[in-house]
Amino acid sequence: MDIQAYFLLVILILIGHVSSASSVNSTKECPNIKTSLVSVRKRRHLAFPPGSAASITTSVVKTFMTHVPSGWFVVVEAELVYMLPDHTMISAHKRRKLHHRQKKEIWETLKDALEQRNMNGRACIIRTICEAKMRLAPKGKSLVHDILRAMFTAPLEEREFVEEMGLTYNELLEPDFCMKANDCPLSILSVILDLNRKR
Repeated sequence: MDIQAYFLLVILILIGHVSSASSVNSTKECPNIKTSLVSVRKRRHLAFPPGSAASITTSVVKTFMTHVPSGWFVVVEAELVYMLPDHTMISAHKRRKLHHRQKKEIWETLKDALEQRNMNGRACIIRTICEAKMRLAPKGKSLVHDILRAMFTAPLEEREFVEEMGLTYNELLEPDFCMKANDCPLSILSVILDLNRKR
């Protein structure tokens, strides 16, 4: 058998194997599959059960020794709850609107937490948005920077973002809002980036 006939035989065997493998996706040969998988080539998304949430909690513990070996513990905790996407979030339009809504909820949660400590929470959010424009590394260089960029960027060119924010953060619509005076004493971005710095 010459080399051309050998290659032709190998190609015919491969074609027969591929066609038989593609026919396995029928529901008769595989009873666990309800529909054919041949035509399913859609983008998939992870959906959690309705009401699922993830939370990030930071705790600071201080011990006061009243007498040895026991004492008092003072604990200060801060928790950020993030609602996870469920099956209702299907289209790209809805996902984008949900992303803007979640961003607004994060800003409002941080604002309320700062205002409970007698700080101007709104001014601190505006300051963090302005600092995120200048201080974050390019996309893909750092996971922490990418998370902060997702949380603290204001895509004013997107109509859905402007509609979602409405009058809540109307300062963002002004072209030079970062140049204005800000009475926030705390740089949230600096605190997070200092914790992330390599030692």
